[in-house]
Amino acid sequence: MKVLLRIIILFLIFYLIFYLLPFSNVKPDTIFYHSEDKLWMHRLLDPKNENDNLEEFPGYEIDVFYNKKKNIFEVKHHGKEYKHTLLSFFSEFRSLEGKYFWIDFKNLNSDNFVNSKAVLDYLCNKYNIKERIIIESKNIAVLKRYKESDYFISYWLPNYHLFGSIFSIFDVRSNILKVIPNAISCDYHSLHFYTKKFPNYTIHCWTNEMVEEKDKERILKISKNENIRIILTDFKDNFLKK
Repeated sequence: MKVLLRIIILFLIFYLIFYLLPFSNVKPDTIFYHSEDKLWMHRLLDPKNENDNLEEFPGYEIDVFYNKKKNIFEVKHHGKEYKHTLLSFFSEFRSLEGKYFWIDFKNLNSDNFVNSKAVLDYLCNKYNIKERIIIESKNIAVLKRYKESDYFISYWLPNYHLFGSIFSIFDVRSNILKVIPNAISCDYHSLHFYTKKFPNYTIHCWTNEMVEEKDKERILKISKNENIRIILTDFKDNFLKK
C-alpha cells in the first residue's frame, strides 16, 4: 500500500511539473490579425442568411472541403450537402472590404495542395483578400507549403487529454518549431493547457455551444489574454465591443 501511494504521489508531482512547465517560448514570425476586436462569427455557411448579423463581426470562420473532381471548395461542415462553393460564398457579401476569414480546410492533403491552392489563388486575386485570410488545418506539412506561398496559416491542435497530451505535446512542439505557423488554434477547453505550454504564441480558439448569458463573462475573461487574438462565437452579436 505504501509503495502504491508513493507511486501515485510521484506521478502527481511529475504531472504537475509537466502541466505547468512551458514547452517553448517561441513566437510566430508574423501576426495575422492585430485588432483588439477579437470576437468572430463561428461556422458561417451562408452569408445571405446572416446578412443582418455580419456587420457585427470583423471576421468569420468558414468550413471547407476541396472537391478535386469539380475543382471547387464546398462550404460545409460535414456530409454531402452544401449550399455554396467558396466562390459563391464570397459573392453573397454586400462588401468584403475590411472583412477577415478563417478558412478551416477540412481535407487538406498533399494530393490536393496544388489544385486547391490554384483555386484559392484565383479567389484571392478576384476579391483581393489574401492578406485577410488564414488557413487552418491539422496537416502541418501541407500547411507549411501554403505558408511558403505567402499565405497565413493556423495549426489545429488536438484537444487536451489528461494522459494523451503527455505524448501528443512533443509532436505539437516539434511541428510548431519546424514550421512556425502564424497561429495555433484549439477548443476553449484546451486553452488552460496550451497557454501554459506555449506562453508567447498567438492562439485562436472556438467556443462551441457557449450561448448562455452566463457564458459571456467566460468569453470576456478569455479575451483578456493578450496572446489570444481570435475567439469564435455562436452568439449573434459582438458583445465584446459593446
